Amino acid sequence: MMQSPSPRPAVTRPDLEFPQVVRLLRRAAVPILGVTVLAGVGAFLLSGLQPKVYEATSSMFTEQDGSSALNDSLLRPSPLPRGGLEQALHSPAVVKLVINRLRAASIAPVAVAKIRNDLETELSTGNFKKLQIVPDKNSPSNSNSGVVYILSAQANTPELARVLADSTVAALQLWDIQRAQKRSEQARAALKLQLDVLDRTAQTGGLSTDDVNRQARASIVRDLAVITSSRQSVAGTLDVIAEAVDPARPLTPRPLRTGALAALLTLLFAGGGAVLLGSRRQPTESEVLDWDSTPEGTPSLYRHEASESRNVTSTVPHR
Repeated sequence: MMQSPSPRPAVTRPDLEFPQVVRLLRRAAVPILGVTVLAGVGAFLLSGLQPKVYEATSSMFTEQDGSSALNDSLLRPSPLPRGGLEQALHSPAVVKLVINRLRAASIAPVAVAKIRNDLETELSTGNFKKLQIVPDKNSPSNSNSGVVYILSAQANTPELARVLADSTVAALQLWDIQRAQKRSEQARAALKLQLDVLDRTAQTGGLSTDDVNRQARASIVRDLAVITSSRQSVAGTLDVIAEAVDPARPLTPRPLRTGALAALLTLLFAGGGAVLLGSRRQPTESEVLDWDSTPEGTPSLYRHEASESRNVTSTVPHR
């Protein structure tokens, strides 16, 4: 009668301890370092091949309080609410003014056409990156006098980024003046209509010629004359604080930063993978017997050392 083979002991994986983790990492140090270096160098080289993007900035100030005087109230645009300048920047009217300013700045037609396509694409998608304007962080949000804005423009050369930023600021100032001119024309049309009504009423005999009515007509005529004579001197609410300069270094790419981040992430993932693969290795039967013969409270590191010492002593011949 054949005897059945004795059942093999159940293989259990002990919990990894810090010395074991260090040992696994030390064994896989060469592959980990090799993959890390390759990832860092590859990311550095690939990042250097990407097209460079430069960013130039300019700051401007917009007034918030208006004057009640006629010369200011009718010859200056209404104060912009907070956030209104950002909406104006990303509007077809301002984009058209920006393109016109670039053409007047003797920029190459190919570069102007590319910028125009980029701006029109951003208008259609709503994803604005090339031109941005935000309130200055140091500018108080509840200020009644005005708000400082920082305008940024991105291009593939430092000179083009600077010209684009300055052209955008000039376009916003022109758009602001056009708002004042439109308001002035509306006020002029309203005053002229009031004057025509007074004249027609006086001709039909429905208006007395006392001093009050003569003063009212004289006031309208005076305001109309002021608006008509000052149509070319309309001022806006936007003032330039600092003009843009050529940026010294590109905004993107940054090969050193990209390579360092890629190397660090690769090092972490490669080290974790090495520890994970080492922990999933099936222990041998001798290792299981050694773990079972070692006291329960003994750490696994000492169990492994004890098993190695037993293997060494077992090879010594007995007399």
